[in-house]
Amino acid sequence: MTNEELLGKIAEFLNPIAKDISQMKTDITQIKTELLHLKSAGDALKAGQGDLREELAKKVEKADIYRVEQKLDKNNKHLQDHEERLEALEEDQRSTHKN
Repeated sequence: MTNEELLGKIAEFLNPIAKDISQMKTDITQIKTELLHLKSAGDALKAGQGDLREELAKKVEKADIYRVEQKLDKNNKHLQDHEERLEALEEDQRSTHKN
């Protein structure tokens, strides 16, 4: 076998390998691109999550304020009921002393 024939055989053997390597390089480039897209999407999700946390914190704050207002309303109602009872007792005392 001559050198040229040997080189031809080696080239025959290496050509499919070279094509496979070329395809692998293309695949790796596509994977890198997809990873960049996923990273961008992840960053966007992270930013959105931060916004959601801020909104939830505001809502929790509002809910706490609402609960405090409800408690104050309830306490004011109790005070008003006590005042009305005291006034009724005072009125009853006045009418008892007049007789």
